[in-house]
Amino acid sequence: MSWKDKISGAFGVVDKKFASHPNDSERASELLLAANKENIGLEEYLLEITAWLTSQGCDSTHISTELIKVRDLASYLKDD
Repeated sequence: MSWKDKISGAFGVVDKKFASHPNDSERASELLLAANKENIGLEEYLLEITAWLTSQGCDSTHISTELIKVRDLASYLKDD
């Protein structure tokens, strides 16, 4: 499975918010690890996530908000 196939799991099914639920956060960590194993750089990582959000009908404001979370490493960690 390609790292790209893991993108959807890191987002809420309905609201398309990044890692807003503990399960989404865990899958976001798996996404990041998979991308890293495939030697994907940050630019490509963000471009593919943007493309996926766009394909889901998200507007530019929502995409910008979620990309801030995608860039924040704390989003990938479960709350203690």
